[in-house]
Amino acid sequence: MGNDDLAEDLAIVELLRRMDVGPDAETRERMKQRVLTAPPPEKPLALSSVRRVGARARLAVAAAAVLCLLMSLAGMSVLLSRDALPGDPLYGIKRTTESASLGLTFDDQDRALKHLEFAASRVTEMETLAERSSDPSAQLTALTDLDADAVEGARQLTTYATSSDEKALPDLRDWALAQYKKVGTLRPRLPGDAGAHADTTMWLLASIAQRAHDLAARAGCDTVTSGSSDSLGPLPAKDACAAVVTDPNSSPGSEPPSVPPAPTDLPVPSGSVNPSVQPTQSVAPGTSTAPPAKPGTSTPPTSGKPGITIPLPLPLPSISLPLLPGISFG
Repeated sequence: MGNDDLAEDLAIVELLRRMDVGPDAETRERMKQRVLTAPPPEKPLALSSVRRVGARARLAVAAAAVLCLLMSLAGMSVLLSRDALPGDPLYGIKRTTESASLGLTFDDQDRALKHLEFAASRVTEMETLAERSSDPSAQLTALTDLDADAVEGARQLTTYATSSDEKALPDLRDWALAQYKKVGTLRPRLPGDAGAHADTTMWLLASIAQRAHDLAARAGCDTVTSGSSDSLGPLPAKDACAAVVTDPNSSPGSEPPSVPPAPTDLPVPSGSVNPSVQPTQSVAPGTSTAPPAKPGTSTPPTSGKPGITIPLPLPLPSISLPLLPGISFG
């Protein structure tokens, strides 16, 4: 580059320096006032807000953790309570779980069978308590819960059977007889008030068996129940059994065919008594053509309503049965 070009460039720079290219004084004053009177700028996201959001998140996480812990503890308690016995700290949780299970069962028959299942579980628990020589109060708790479930299960099942499926009645009878035998076997090992309560429980189980048997005996009759009921469910009708007329050509008033009588001796273990009659030790000669009674059994009834055989594994004190007039054990 020559000296002439450099001189020209320097001249241009000098001219630019002399030029006033900035805002004039009035514009600068107006800009100054705008800056001084402008509102303060909005604050950016405050740290406190960030902290509040973080605290809420931590609280939600802590609450979820506590909930998971409680659910885990509840599930563990339910699992541990399966083997709990009356008198144990977890027995209440076991009973609560059973009640919840009943609440989630909507079929009438299934709900009744659950009640009977829980009642049978109480008998099993009583056997374990007897082996451990537990406190009598624990046995009383088991007997009380057994009575409650047995009554409710029998009421629901007899109601269902008489309205929907009479085949459930023999199953209820067999269940009651089985539990009667188990409680009777345990009876001598139950101390104090528990033994006295066991007598009432055996009477209750015998009543359930008799009720189921009487209702099953009227299967096929035009009238199965009397229309009344008590704590064990529908009461059987007492009138003569008239078979249901199925032939549309036959008149309603025609004589129904004869109905075979219900069995008078159900298959149960030996050494039993029949609650439909007063137990006897022997049969007077000439008074009956039936075979002689075995020791510890009664003669089957020869007339009237057929009865069922109630196993009596061990001697019991005489117990009257209010629901079954004329029936006693011992």
